[in-house]
Amino acid sequence: MSYLQPYVRQLRPRTENYIPPVDKIQDLLITETVGERGVAYEREVHAAIKAAKVPGLFAGGKPTTAAYSNQGEGDIEATYQGQKFNIEVKLNKDAQMGGTSIRIDVDADTYVLVNPDAVDEDAIPFFLETAKIKKQAIKDYIDFIRKQEPLEFHKDKSHAIPFGSVSKSAWVAAQKAGLLAKLNAVISFDNTKNIAKTYNRKNVYYIEIGKAGLFYLGKNPLKLNVPEFKGSVNIEFRLRPSGSKNKKLDGETIKVVGATYSCIGRFKTKISSPYTLSKVEDIEELFGVK
Repeated sequence: MSYLQPYVRQLRPRTENYIPPVDKIQDLLITETVGERGVAYEREVHAAIKAAKVPGLFAGGKPTTAAYSNQGEGDIEATYQGQKFNIEVKLNKDAQMGGTSIRIDVDADTYVLVNPDAVDEDAIPFFLETAKIKKQAIKDYIDFIRKQEPLEFHKDKSHAIPFGSVSKSAWVAAQKAGLLAKLNAVISFDNTKNIAKTYNRKNVYYIEIGKAGLFYLGKNPLKLNVPEFKGSVNIEFRLRPSGSKNKKLDGETIKVVGATYSCIGRFKTKISSPYTLSKVEDIEELFGVK
């Protein structure tokens, strides 16, 4: 078991013959923390820090784009009396941490995010750990598909892993065998200490959460009067079919189904802080100038 100590909850399986249509791309790539709404809140926090009349407090550069969050040491790189005050910013207590799909080769034990730029950089380890937890379920699916007719079509593992095409009949058979449901899960990493370490590695010790306020992560180097962050990172892992189409094979037409293995991260917490960095008066009181 990974040091991240996850808790796994299986998702409710689909009706056995159901093949959903292609999900809209935003279903996979929506990310509030690095998306437009997240950047808007980052700018709100940045503006409040800049407007606060606190000697020695500087807001740093203004967040400009969705990609800004994956660069540097924090969403906001402020300083206070010469000390770093790097801040992770989440839109709310249920903020998305990004989403993509993942390619897995269980034989080579490799796990690759298809679009890592669509995921919070800090969340990538959680996404990869999630995939590793599902390794046996993926292997069971691959082994099953390879034994399905037409054998010639399914023998190549590029057709067997959840990212290639399989015959619709093989897909339905895998559903009936319960193998697809086993690939779907919500995995929760609720070890607060290790979540803090993930951010601390890039010198981020504070997190601002919309409608919850400011918290410290593991350590409180500025000794601010805010509580420690306690929460979890949830990764939803789901095999997503891309519909069916006809394919010619040895002069015959068969229906094939494509799929991606998608993973969407979500930040979860129920805590509250007496101070928020989105309000000038809170910032001034927090730093003792009111």
